[in-house]
Amino acid sequence: MPAARSKTICFVIPNYVTHTTGGAELQIYYLTKEFIKRDWQVELIYGAENGQGAVEKSPYFDEKIQYIPYRKFKFRAFEFFSVLASLLKSKAGYYYQRTDFALTAACALYCRINKRHMTYALAQDQDAYRGKYIRAFKSFVYQSNIKRRIRQLDFHLIDKMVEYGKTAADLIVCQNNDQQMLLKANFNREAVIVPSIAKAPEPLSVNKENIVLWVGNMYPVKRPQLFIELANRFKKLNNWRFVMIGRISDEIVTSSKSKVEILGECSYNETANWFARAKVFVNTSEQEGMPNTFLQAWYHKVLVLSLNVNPDEVFKNDQYGFVFNDAFIQLGDHLNHIIEQGDLYDEVLEQSFNHVQQKHHPEKVVSHLLEHML
Repeated sequence: MPAARSKTICFVIPNYVTHTTGGAELQIYYLTKEFIKRDWQVELIYGAENGQGAVEKSPYFDEKIQYIPYRKFKFRAFEFFSVLASLLKSKAGYYYQRTDFALTAACALYCRINKRHMTYALAQDQDAYRGKYIRAFKSFVYQSNIKRRIRQLDFHLIDKMVEYGKTAADLIVCQNNDQQMLLKANFNREAVIVPSIAKAPEPLSVNKENIVLWVGNMYPVKRPQLFIELANRFKKLNNWRFVMIGRISDEIVTSSKSKVEILGECSYNETANWFARAKVFVNTSEQEGMPNTFLQAWYHKVLVLSLNVNPDEVFKNDQYGFVFNDAFIQLGDHLNHIIEQGDLYDEVLEQSFNHVQQKHHPEKVVSHLLEHML
């Protein structure tokens, strides 16, 4: 087994950032850049998928990083062994694991046996609960009882693996106070709050347009259909556009009306361009940690209207946007006021811009993380 290098960190995550990316993957990408700037050796263990193409072709590829793929399986519990095999190729002294599945257990066991340091990072509020995957299983529909039983067993095993990993990790980092309290209640583990990283956008020579934006992968927890309902309330309005970006659900496309422009997956740069042009960003999720989309909206001075997500009460007293506590009609009424009055709350936009610059600056975030890791 290779000897561990003291200033080497290995990030362990199921999906590598390719041409499109989710929030957890983007945060790992930002962290790798910051650690490299601080003269750390960086490794990245990720799940290789068929059709993904060579990692070198990704716009996020960095030749300074050692990439170590592991094999993915339809029966996700089997990935425990393929991740262990990849970990044996690593030379790191520190491991940072985010977005669980069987990776959490494999990383925790490897670190415990080899006396390495493991940080586990929550990617969403659900990560603070026990039985996370079995609860998700109940919402799925299967074509046969055999497939249903196999997936039920798979999810049960993954839950056990994930919960072992969270118990064994040396350090747990979370995004907000709610996650911190939930983790203490459900796992009796203390967690450190480390804010998400926000990168200042590249200057773009575009003007603000009458665009209401929704960004996110179209999973049930994001409730994308509510944005379509919202847009249809304004279907007679010709001078405003309602745009959706993210991994497309066939069900959503089928139910969509002409008022909504569904663009599907876009690269991070394309998405940033839409934020630069938009005036309003709407979040319809049931729950999230600290959405990267909030950070993007604040940096691009886009007014945030959140149906329910309010991490650490960032919208208290309407400081950085507005939250409606799941009152869908009230959100629509507020949007109608914005459209009719042309009121984009310049003071709120300025406050949110200053907030994201100060609290989510990459150097501050990584310095805070290293204080606890080291």
